[in-house]
Amino acid sequence: MKEKLSKEEWLNKALEAINQEGFGRLKIDHLVASLGVTKGSFYWHFKNRNDFVVNLVEYWDAKFTLLVIKHIEKFEGNSRERLLELMLFVTRNQLAQYDFAIHTLAQNEPEVFALIKEGLSRRFAYVASLFSKMGFRGDDLKFRSRATVMFMMQEQNSLLKESRAEQLKRIQLAHTLFTTPKKI
Repeated sequence: MKEKLSKEEWLNKALEAINQEGFGRLKIDHLVASLGVTKGSFYWHFKNRNDFVVNLVEYWDAKFTLLVIKHIEKFEGNSRERLLELMLFVTRNQLAQYDFAIHTLAQNEPEVFALIKEGLSRRFAYVASLFSKMGFRGDDLKFRSRATVMFMMQEQNSLLKESRAEQLKRIQLAHTLFTTPKKI
């Protein structure tokens, strides 16, 4: 039996647990048993379960939202190319794989709902900034931004798994659809 895990190992394991087994598995006793550690390892990093859940949401936002934004800010290219890189980067690194688990957490843990909503708002705002630089405005801007973020979240959480080549082809098509100005 392991004595102690790092804080990041705890948070990764918790995301995996709720992703694979559902929100009901996000219990200290279950996590301790599945990780083969003592409760002391948990309490070394977290004051209580509430502190753990808050840390989990902050970790998700940092690793799966802020990391993406930071990567895209360093990427050379215009806004259309940056959006494609964002979509490909998220797909290549499976950075939306825990989004449904986090949504489940928001529904079951009201104390972190606002933190999760803030993280999602950050995603929408960043993608909207890219579309805005492409010249989209108003409802068109809002719809394209929302559709892109929601597509990316759904794409990795689909039960219909396909090859990486098919997934990347679909990303390219979605990018073209989202960034092509509508003709009236």
